[in-house]
Amino acid sequence: MQEVAIKTEDRKKRPIDILRARRGGVSESLKLYVKEQQRIRKLLREGLKTGPKTVPQLAKQSGVEASRVLWHLMALRRYGEVVEGMEQEGYFLYELKEV
Repeated sequence: MQEVAIKTEDRKKRPIDILRARRGGVSESLKLYVKEQQRIRKLLREGLKTGPKTVPQLAKQSGVEASRVLWHLMALRRYGEVVEGMEQEGYFLYELKEV
């Protein structure tokens, strides 16, 4: 096997930092994508603080497309931040999980 020479300045860095530097860091498009995801989830959490709501109610309140609201609610549900409640007018009510 061929041994890879490690630069002196790289020895002090964490492996993830070395990889990021070699690959050119995180792309701007990825940074914007993550920022938008966080913004939408924050809007949904704030909307649910006032009580349980359906997907259409959250979409109207937040100004986010209903399909994206549902996608984010499923992610929040998966990670234990949101719970599904009773059904109202054909839609489930979602609410923040009590801590």
